[in-house]
Amino acid sequence: MDALEKYIDSLSTPESELLRALDHETHMQTIQPRMLSGHIQGKLLEMFVRMLRPHSILEIGTFTGYSALSMAAGLGEGATLD
Repeated sequence: MDALEKYIDSLSTPESELLRALDHETHMQTIQPRMLSGHIQGKLLEMFVRMLRPHSILEIGTFTGYSALSMAAGLGEGATLD
């Protein structure tokens, strides 16, 4: 993690236990774990979803699901993620 990433991470809310466990399992079980969105990108996706308040999201190519879970955390009631 470079200095900018450390700075951003220090100002972000902590990663949830579920996402932390998913990150760990992805790094232990997959061939290219660097494809994982990760904490900083996940928080950015969650923030975009909270700001835009979409009624539905279509994600194509979820890899191990980190980005999908991050976006789902930002969805309002009744909104869907496919």
